[in-house]
Amino acid sequence: MSKFIEKVEHLSINFFDDLVNKLEIQPKNNQLLTTYSPMLEFAKRNKTKFDKTTLIGLAHMAYGWMPTMIQSITIEQDFIEWIKQIDIGCIDKSFLTKIGKLTNDSIVGASKLLHFLNPEMYPIYDSRVYKTISEKEKHNLSKDYDNYIHYTNKLRNLINNSSNLSKIFKIEEELINKYFIPAGCSKIRILEICLYASANNV
Repeated sequence: MSKFIEKVEHLSINFFDDLVNKLEIQPKNNQLLTTYSPMLEFAKRNKTKFDKTTLIGLAHMAYGWMPTMIQSITIEQDFIEWIKQIDIGCIDKSFLTKIGKLTNDSIVGASKLLHFLNPEMYPIYDSRVYKTISEKEKHNLSKDYDNYIHYTNKLRNLINNSSNLSKIFKIEEELINKYFIPAGCSKIRILEICLYASANNV
């Protein structure tokens, strides 16, 4: 078991509560707050006509949060089946690898695309999330499919535990008041953004 996965196993709602309390208030016009909702709405609108053209456009949108451009896309798949798998929150490694092909074989880019297509089920995974959990930096996360699967399962378990709901709502309120998220974000986004925003405090 990797060190990251060991750290993931120890995540708790109290850990996220501690993170959110340490975050500084952001300006109201910060990019996290102003761009997230329009991008989420764009993905929602385009799911009604889900084909190769839609998927490539959404992949570029999600990958735009990363510093490199998509290099090549060679996909010939059943996109109706893809959206079915995304809607149920599939995190089988074979499926994630197919999605990763859209984002230069990167699970980081794939996680962003999956998040915008199903924000209730898929958290975003990047170097800042990794740093907050593991307390150390790792810059090449592209092949971290196993880490992403464990991380996703852990966050899903936390948000599906009814005893955590009141604390999640408290964390959400803090994040809204500090201008990290708009109201109405998914529970998985609430926990993920705590990790992302706390990387500088590690």
